[in-house]
Amino acid sequence: MEEKEAGVKRIVNRTSAPILKRIAAFLIDAVAAFIPALAMYIIFTGGYVGWTPIWYESPVIAAATMIDLPPQVNESLNTFDNGDGSTHTEYNVSFSATVCRVISVLSIVFYVFYSTFCAYIFDGQTIGKRLMGLRILIRGQTDMPEEKEELEKWKKKNNKCIFIREVLGKVLINSIPVFPVISFFTMIFTKNRLTLHDMIGGTCVMEEKLIAE
Repeated sequence: MEEKEAGVKRIVNRTSAPILKRIAAFLIDAVAAFIPALAMYIIFTGGYVGWTPIWYESPVIAAATMIDLPPQVNESLNTFDNGDGSTHTEYNVSFSATVCRVISVLSIVFYVFYSTFCAYIFDGQTIGKRLMGLRILIRGQTDMPEEKEELEKWKKKNNKCIFIREVLGKVLINSIPVFPVISFFTMIFTKNRLTLHDMIGGTCVMEEKLIAE
């Protein structure tokens, strides 16, 4: 695909994503996805001790490790100092408390669907993939059409493939721990570095490089 920048013609060269870059992107995303929940833990419980980021590739299991977050946030919001060193519990009905309760739940939802959200917002890229120069694309159709009408059709198809890849492949199937392990080996040994969720979604992950002509 060709791009023009300040009068300079640039060509986007796409090749199969290197394994090390995919692993680096995965690690970055594992941290990025957890940041909202981590902030809630630190603000309302004073810190966090756990293994949630380790379970990034199995989102439902990761969500289960954070099941204590909303109750802890709620308890913190409802506990008030008496001024003499003791505390009492009273349900906090303020708007800010309600917002914090909602955010504590949404931070878990965000963790589970982080990759799906990012892939839609950044056209096939998560934060990690963006930093590593990688992109999720339709397998066999990695060149984006230049005509506006064809490009719109391509984007709709790509978004559909991404949805299947991310929700069915990563959120549901990968939440069975054995499947991420299988995906790691299929990524190493298949020709186009395909994970199981790539196979399910009809996608591949490509490395993009801009080449000036």
